[in-house]
Amino acid sequence: MTRREQIVEILNKEEKSAQDLANYFRIEMFEILIDLKHIEYSIKPKKLVMRPAQCKKCAFIFKERSRVKKPSKCPSCKGEWILAARFRIG
Repeated sequence: MTRREQIVEILNKEEKSAQDLANYFRIEMFEILIDLKHIEYSIKPKKLVMRPAQCKKCAFIFKERSRVKKPSKCPSCKGEWILAARFRIG
């Protein structure tokens, strides 16, 4: 089974961040981002759903952020306690 097939299997079962997947496969995050982009197009009619990053301090949601990497600071409260974007297949 390829890494992308394994990622699809994992994301069918539970929500994971890109960093969680990179740690699981022991690869760099940019490789996971490439895989996620490919998976997004290859799983049709299903969709790769992204829950946006969120500040744990003030609950600010980064809705309009297009980048997958975790933001460094919250624009609302300037807190650095950020929950990374999470992915699932739905």
